[in-house]
Amino acid sequence: LGTAPWSLKFLWGPIIDRFQYRQMGRRRPWILAAQTGMVLFLSAILLVPDPASNVLLVSIMFCVYNIFTSLQDVATDALAVDILRPNEIEQVNSYMFTSKSVGGIIGGAGLGSVINILGIKGAIALQIPILILIMLVPLYMTERPGEKRFPWNESKITNDSDIAEQPNFQLIFRNIKTAMNIKSAQLGILLSLTVSLSFFLIPVLPLLFVRELGWTEEQFNQTKGGVILIVTMLGYLVGGQLGKKLGGKATIIYAAIGTAITTTVWGLTEGMWSEGIFMMAIWSLRTFGWAVVMVNIYSLMMKVTWGEVGGTQFTGYMAMMNLSAIIGYQLAEPFASRFDYPTLFILAAAFETLVILAVLYIDPDQTRRELNVAHD
Repeated sequence: LGTAPWSLKFLWGPIIDRFQYRQMGRRRPWILAAQTGMVLFLSAILLVPDPASNVLLVSIMFCVYNIFTSLQDVATDALAVDILRPNEIEQVNSYMFTSKSVGGIIGGAGLGSVINILGIKGAIALQIPILILIMLVPLYMTERPGEKRFPWNESKITNDSDIAEQPNFQLIFRNIKTAMNIKSAQLGILLSLTVSLSFFLIPVLPLLFVRELGWTEEQFNQTKGGVILIVTMLGYLVGGQLGKKLGGKATIIYAAIGTAITTTVWGLTEGMWSEGIFMMAIWSLRTFGWAVVMVNIYSLMMKVTWGEVGGTQFTGYMAMMNLSAIIGYQLAEPFASRFDYPTLFILAAAFETLVILAVLYIDPDQTRRELNVAHD
């Protein structure tokens, strides 16, 4: 119930593109509405007398909470597509990805400790003021100069095109068709569907480390949640800077080649797998390289997205990336039952090179150039 809204979040795309209150911004009202819903439903869970005896009710409320959370996610991505300049996208995405990882650490380890001390309701009660503080960011900022900060303020927008009529669904889907006629946008579909196929290696790694190499589950989880997580965040930060300097497309290609080579070397050095330092080093190197790839792929998808239907098109790419990850995970069992560990690494390296084939022919500026997308 908690994850279902995320599987269907692409449905929010046409809705936020269709219904807008331009005087307060195209996306900001949706973000504020989502965050308000999150606060209300977390507060409502506190009113359930005994959550342990009302699991179904709490689960349904948590599902609704995640509907609002997924809306916030879609609206925030659409806002980034709308307002970021081309030379800002890679760097800002690196900050977004790193912040998400830091939030995961705080939410996972931090609130996990709070639950042990204060219980579930105590953890929820702590989240509510945190959410309200986060709301202050979109509440006191505007997307564009002249927009209302609050509904009762006077709008200072003078350009009629900025408060144009609401687009209908027919126009939105016609615009989607127009956007997808662009070659780079079509290749974005191919890239999105292949980007996570190598994820079949993720459920294989604990089997290798714990079953074959004798690591304890605690050692593996501490490494994955400690060193590897830190390396991932560094990859996001460095990837954003490289993307800004070298260009996102070039960064993806070089980083994907480097990652594929690293994965291949990992598969060909079975004799060194018993060395803990070697395994941590090569695991970290591969993780760093793929983090650089991913942050720039997200940036590239933003660049090939047409702002007029940013919510729908970009969320569609994200849904296809999720599908790619699902396919990758499903490949784990048939691959692991047929191939030995070195071969699995070679296969993962082959899948990692697939993104290069799609990226090579994507022109990041084609959508903006041909559809005259205006970026202030």
